[in-house]
Amino acid sequence: MGYRLYVFDLDETLWCADLQEICPFHGPFQLSGRHLACCDTATVRLRRGTRKLMRSIHRTGGICSLACRADESVCSELLDIFGIRDLFFHPRYGLMEKGDAILEVLAEIRTSLGIDIRSEEVLFIDDAPANTREARRIGATTLLYGRDIRNLGELQSLVMRSFKNA
Repeated sequence: MGYRLYVFDLDETLWCADLQEICPFHGPFQLSGRHLACCDTATVRLRRGTRKLMRSIHRTGGICSLACRADESVCSELLDIFGIRDLFFHPRYGLMEKGDAILEVLAEIRTSLGIDIRSEEVLFIDDAPANTREARRIGATTLLYGRDIRNLGELQSLVMRSFKNA
């Protein structure tokens, strides 16, 4: 079965943050090259291959979204700075369980786009085992970043194989 919705975590999945303080980071951020955004307390590095992966998913007819526990304003600012904010449909932020966030995205796709996607057609990628377990609870397929896949290039290969087999 091919996947129709790809839901990503941000922190330690699509980007990594080097914090200078223990407190959560906040902007304003300045872009430093294509993959680095800096503020007074952190440097955030967008993983190489993120843009290419999102374009591949869109070319195959898939939809990308986000389920991230980080602050929405910080994430939106970083997504804007990296030039990828418009690649994600109805992202969910905050302390919501990942399975519930995915269900909300599915409902929004159904309402806004008139497309009915079953939870079995969702691939969820996160770096935390508790989050992937929660997404499996609703029937999504999950990949644990750092264990099931080691980089976004591996994920792009999986996306392309899934599309060819659909």
